Amino acid sequence: MNPRRPRGSHRSYDPLSHLVFLRSQGEYVWDEQGRKYLDLICGYSACNLGHAHPRLAAAVCEQIAELTWAHGGQSHLRSRLEETLGSLWDQNAPAGRNPHGHSKVWLTVSGARAIEIAWKLAYAKRPGSTIGFDLAYHGRSLASALLSDTERSDALGPHGPLENHATIPFPRHLHGLCAPILVHDASHDASGNPLEAHADKSPLCDECQRALEQASLTFERLKPRASILFVEPAIGARGYYFAPAAFMQQLVALARSYDLAIVSDEIQMGLRRTGPMFLSKGQAWEPDLLVLGKSLGGGILPIAAVVGPDDWIDGIGPGIESETFAAYPMACRVALETLEILQTPNLQSDIERNGEFFRNLLRTHLPEPLVTLGSGLACCVSFENLANSGSELAFQVVKKLADQGVLVHLTGPKRNRIAAIPSLLIQKSTLEMAARSILEAIDEC
Repeated sequence: MNPRRPRGSHRSYDPLSHLVFLRSQGEYVWDEQGRKYLDLICGYSACNLGHAHPRLAAAVCEQIAELTWAHGGQSHLRSRLEETLGSLWDQNAPAGRNPHGHSKVWLTVSGARAIEIAWKLAYAKRPGSTIGFDLAYHGRSLASALLSDTERSDALGPHGPLENHATIPFPRHLHGLCAPILVHDASHDASGNPLEAHADKSPLCDECQRALEQASLTFERLKPRASILFVEPAIGARGYYFAPAAFMQQLVALARSYDLAIVSDEIQMGLRRTGPMFLSKGQAWEPDLLVLGKSLGGGILPIAAVVGPDDWIDGIGPGIESETFAAYPMACRVALETLEILQTPNLQSDIERNGEFFRNLLRTHLPEPLVTLGSGLACCVSFENLANSGSELAFQVVKKLADQGVLVHLTGPKRNRIAAIPSLLIQKSTLEMAARSILEAIDEC
């Protein structure tokens, strides 16, 4: 243990915290002893394209000899990235949205900073307090921690600004989902966006209905004080929980009836992690502001973005937001290359097909108390239905898998879920091997 590292930066709860890695390539990483591991964590979805993708590595080498930083962040690369992201989001926009015909893009350096910027923009448009999911995780900066349901992020204690933030339940579905996560019966374009908004009529379970009822009560109670609703279409860092498209559609419609601004945090679950380029559009609903991060920089350089209509993005004036490395050319170049790869024909269908193949292998052989959930290549096995919440068993399974050369993520509020978040480019045969390893580790533990 490095004696100069702060105690608060250690992850003693993580069974992988003792590992030190020296090299990474594709789907694999190597530790300081030269041991090779299949990486099913991929930087918590930061490395969606795996490690050191050759096109990204080439882009970095080319760009470092051309332009690494630009005064005020102004460069042709920044303009190209803003145009690319805005165009992707605007494809097949609903009728009547943004009459000027284009969205704008606010670029920044991290997901937490993007959440803070989205908060400022939403507040400028709709002043008031905030509401979010009880399982939310939006970062650990001083501001974004106030929106996150985790004691580890609570740097201010239980008083002060926290009193102005309310939560609504996100359905856990401990025994399996009640309806599809994505809208599959609407046609999609080449980027995976629905060609038209489609109301999902799938019946929802009692838990989903109770969550909607609680949301309605909360919205009514806080009217007109609350003005902004932060959502994650699928929960990432707090346990990989998934809600049906029908639930999210009804929740968004309900929030709009109370004139709430809707901010969709797709930092971890956007950019094809679940299949579609944008999960909200894959569920056929649209937020006022979209937040992207993590994998936008290809797992190489930090960059994040807030996307929305110009009357929202232009809600705050010059000087209120400024960062030295926001939209710097190196990061923009990598982001542009990343987005190009993510638009490869058939990539979405490959991701969805491979993810379902992987989950079906687990479902077929796992004992009944364990539940496998997911969308695309965001996959989770829940131990919550076991005695004592299954936390100890989940810990041992993650440790056993690491010993066997497979890295999975221990997650959930009680750390009783394991997530597999592999490269979106992973081969089917590798997924089959990974599923077999997970099943063997569970059986041995």
